[in-house]
Amino acid sequence: MTPQPDVYDVACLAGGTQRVVDAALVALVVTGRVRAVAPGELQVADARRRHPVEAAVLDAVGTRGRRSVETVRWRALGDDRVTAVVRRLRREGLLGRLVGPTAAGRRLLREARAGAGDPVRRVAVAGLRQLADPALRAAVLEPPRRPVVPGAGTPWELTFADGYDVARRTREQLLAHHLEGRG
Repeated sequence: MTPQPDVYDVACLAGGTQRVVDAALVALVVTGRVRAVAPGELQVADARRRHPVEAAVLDAVGTRGRRSVETVRWRALGDDRVTAVVRRLRREGLLGRLVGPTAAGRRLLREARAGAGDPVRRVAVAGLRQLADPALRAAVLEPPRRPVVPGAGTPWELTFADGYDVARRTREQLLAHHLEGRG
């Protein structure tokens, strides 16, 4: 068993790999290593890596341009440094194969909930909806106002990495723009 579980262990036990990525995003924004250039649009400000999960998220943001939060999540969720947390917690007997945390994992979560004061720990334990700071919420929770494609010539271009939600939202924006032009 891990002598001192870190915030990403807690996040994984509480909400799986999605919560791990969300906690890392908040940690990177809070420490200034990633900045929100607009709601839902992220850019690396300082590429120093302090933890493998944070390194995976920094790599998902990329060193050039900016990326939407959805794209960062999509890219980071498939990274071995994130999925390694699940494998390790299973080996250590804290995470079950199917259902969720084991009895030992639930004990660890109860202890973590008692000490969840800072925003990163609150997100790890209870999710992004627990963020009180409006700027931090906008950075990691709001969708971008337009598709974010590094180096794209227009805001309507998409890449495969932008995912279904961005493509659907962009289609809706294009239709609205088209209808406004006719009216």
